[in-house]
Amino acid sequence: MTPIRRAVLALPLATAAVAGAACLVGGEARAAQVPRTLTLYSIATREQFLNHSDDRTRGQGNNPFAGFRDVSDPTGTETAGNGPFAGDRSIFDFALFGNSHMTRTVGSAWFVCEYVFDKNAFCSTAYKLPGGTLIGNGYFNFNATKFAVAIVGGTGRYAGARGQLQADPAVKKLQRIVVTLR
Repeated sequence: MTPIRRAVLALPLATAAVAGAACLVGGEARAAQVPRTLTLYSIATREQFLNHSDDRTRGQGNNPFAGFRDVSDPTGTETAGNGPFAGDRSIFDFALFGNSHMTRTVGSAWFVCEYVFDKNAFCSTAYKLPGGTLIGNGYFNFNATKFAVAIVGGTGRYAGARGQLQADPAVKKLQRIVVTLR
């Protein structure tokens, strides 16, 4: 058999192999796009609030903005009454469970929240689970009963994770969390 004839006969086999590989890769890509859902339950185990009112006092008349006046809040209501106020911080630790009966611990989580105005906070989160950690960020109000966090990465089996974490209102201090990864 001549080399040209061998090449011509091998061409359909090579084409079939490439097409088969493309199907496999396409199937894997489709499988990767199918959302994975985790349902967890959390309960706060520790909370720490850091009131930075001394920083606000220290900044009055001694700040880099010279004669700065807060024109958005001329009455001073943003720093009167109950906080949290801009600059305050809170830290929360959570135990994570695999069911609402809290019979199976599956990990832990923490939130570090930095408050801005109107009791709104930007929070960084980490959910340590078997096989890795999910990392997220979210912006929500101090008085919110439910919230969403964007999953922006992770470690271990969650490396490169993207998705959303949705927390339902707590029932008897237990909060249901649904994580959808894409």
